[in-house]
Amino acid sequence: MRFLSLLLLIPGLALAQPPAGQMDPQQFFEQSKKTMVPMMEESLPVMKEARACLEKADDQSSFENCAEIMAELDKKMRSRMGGMMPPGAQARHEEKPMKDPKDIEWNAETKKNMLFFLDQSITVGQAMTKCFKQSSTMEQMQQCSMSVMPRK
Repeated sequence: MRFLSLLLLIPGLALAQPPAGQMDPQQFFEQSKKTMVPMMEESLPVMKEARACLEKADDQSSFENCAEIMAELDKKMRSRMGGMMPPGAQARHEEKPMKDPKDIEWNAETKKNMLFFLDQSITVGQAMTKCFKQSSTMEQMQQCSMSVMPRK
């Protein structure tokens, strides 16, 4: 679902640099940290709740209930991240409207894929939260991110 792609943008946002001449990089990092840590701390429990719901889902109706959890998180994150997305990312994100759960065929493959992407989003969110909390400079953040991010 579309919100998953939004959540996977977090590492890019966390490591983004301000446009040249617009803001001191350290100030940009500190501002990003103040914004991103609370947002990630709020989204992680919701992602875990959605994942637990999906794990138990065994039909279209139960899937739609889980999708409501994800849709609410998507709505919150889009409103908070709007001004923070890199150039072009906001437009690309808005071009892909979230599918109505009723339009998604619920089957074992769909469930497997959604659980995988939720697992990835949770792992990335936890890693980035840890790095933000441990870092006081952009360089520390970049080093931490490189050491904790899952490898493909």
